[in-house]
Amino acid sequence: MNGERTMILEMLSAGKITIEQANQLIDALGEKPRSAAEEWPDQGQRFERMEPVQEYRERQQAPGRTRFTFDQIIELSEHEVDPAYLKGLREAGLTDLTVEHIIELSEHEVEPSYLITLRQAGLTDLTIDQIIELSEHEVDPTYLLKFREGGIFDLSIDQLIELSEHEIKPVYAIKVRQAGLTDLTFDKIIELSEHDVKPSYITQLREAGLSDLTVDQFIELSEHDIKPGYIKALSEAGLTHLTFEEVIELSEREVDPAYLKALREVSH
Repeated sequence: MNGERTMILEMLSAGKITIEQANQLIDALGEKPRSAAEEWPDQGQRFERMEPVQEYRERQQAPGRTRFTFDQIIELSEHEVDPAYLKGLREAGLTDLTVEHIIELSEHEVEPSYLITLRQAGLTDLTIDQIIELSEHEVDPTYLLKFREGGIFDLSIDQLIELSEHEIKPVYAIKVRQAGLTDLTFDKIIELSEHDVKPSYITQLREAGLSDLTVDQFIELSEHDIKPGYIKALSEAGLTHLTFEEVIELSEREVDPAYLKALREVSH
C-alpha cells in the first residue's frame, strides 16, 4: 500500500471523507479506485498496519506533478476542494499547479475547462489572480488572444475587462490604432465605439487633412454626418482656414464647395 493510499485510508477512518470521496481522491492521484464493498475497510476500523503519520511526513519528498504530501491532502480537505475538481485538473493536463493555487482556483470556481482554453490560446504568462479576475468577469480567453494577434500587448487585465464589458471588438481597437490614433486611452476608444465612429471614418478624415482632431471632434463630425469628401472639397476650393464649427454649419446648410470656389474666383 503506497503512501497516498495510506493517507486516504486514515482520513476515511477518521470520518473526514466518505468512501466516495476516498475513491475520487485515489482516482485524482492517477490510480485505480478501490471497490467500496470489497477493498475499503469499514470507516470505524483501526488501520494497525499503517505507517506512522509523522514517519511518512518526514520521508515524503517534494510531491510530483500529480502527487500530494500528507499535509497537502489535509489542506485540500480542509478547504473542501472536491476530488472531482482535482480529477478535472489532472485530466486537463494541469498538473503543475501548486496546492495553494488549486485551492484558490477552486474557491473562485474557476473551471478546469477555462484553464484549458487559456493554455490552448497560448496565454501561459498570466498570474493566478489575473486568471481568477478574467474568469469572474467571463472574459473569453480568445478575446485577449485576438488583441495580441493584432499587435496590442500593452493591455492591463482591468482594461481588457472594461473593453469586454463594453463589447468592444478587438478588431475595432486594432483598426483605431491603425488609423493613426496610437496614443488614445482605452476610455477614448470605448467612447468612439459607443458613438459608432468607424475607424475607416477616422482614416478618411485624417487623409482629408484633419490630422489633429480630438476624440470629441471626431464624434461631433460623425454625429453631424460630415463626409470626409466634403471637407476635402472645401480644402480644394481654397477654404483651408475654416473653423470646426464653420465646417459643420456649411455642411448642414448644404453649401456646395464648388459654389464657394466660384465665389472666390469672382472676388479675385
